[in-house]
Amino acid sequence: MTNAAPLDVARLRLLREVGLRGSIAAAARVVGLTPSAVSQQLALLERETDTALLDRSSRGVVLTGAGHALAARAGQVLDVLAAARADLDRLAGSVAGPVRIAAVASAAGSVVSDAVTALRSSDPDITVSVVATEPERGIGMLLRDDVDLAVVDEYDYVPLALPESALVRELATEPLVVVRPVGADGRRNPTLADLAQADWVMPPEDAACGRAVRAACRTAGFEPRVRWETDDMLLLVRAVARGHGVAVLPRRSVADDAADVEVRPLRAPALTRRLLAVARPSVAARPVVAEVLDAVARACAGRSAAGGMHSKP
Repeated sequence: MTNAAPLDVARLRLLREVGLRGSIAAAARVVGLTPSAVSQQLALLERETDTALLDRSSRGVVLTGAGHALAARAGQVLDVLAAARADLDRLAGSVAGPVRIAAVASAAGSVVSDAVTALRSSDPDITVSVVATEPERGIGMLLRDDVDLAVVDEYDYVPLALPESALVRELATEPLVVVRPVGADGRRNPTLADLAQADWVMPPEDAACGRAVRAACRTAGFEPRVRWETDDMLLLVRAVARGHGVAVLPRRSVADDAADVEVRPLRAPALTRRLLAVARPSVAARPVVAEVLDAVARACAGRSAAGGMHSKP
């Protein structure tokens, strides 16, 4: 084409949203338009580019090859605009506005909650919303721009796939511990092999912790006999307290204020979990997002300096 008009950024964003969400209706919900309005805007974009960007059929709408290529460029354009917004915020000294966080539940209930409480006093113009979710979903939300920051965890035996372009900040490394009923028989500081004949209370295998602990048990030569399976940490620790089994969890996941349990070091193997904060560089450059990230890091360091949660004797 010659003398082509500049592409409309708002329409480029709509194309990218359709590619990310998988349908016009889902994209419309994100941007606050009707599906009909989104469809009309994308038809205009196709006329502007003189290219078929959408493959419409009775089964729905998918991007064509050209549509995928343009949607990828649209993502780059939006990143540049986000970086420009961050530059303006820095020049204006603006540390205010909403910040959205996706966090694993144990971090949401501890360090993220601590950070939000601290910010409420120190920076009342910052508003933080939090979604508790598993790492993979949190990363997906980050890539779709549904959140500004993801706090995720990575376990031994379960590597986490992180976006190559992402900014990653390690917040803490913590041990996995043995959780059992108070007064349970057995070694004071057991090995994983010592628990081979025990009943277990465990997160499901599609949760990162559940996958990691099962993998460690199998490496130790046994399949854990799981009697209770739940990703609800309050229910999990209560099930342990009632004698339904033992658990191996990250220390910050143990809600030992909810039930009377015994928390002991796992002598061998030494299993660990890393807490990570992940953001897109263009978003992390915004002063308000950087301030929230620093607040989460400070809260994490504060809990580590205080020895984490209280361990019952």
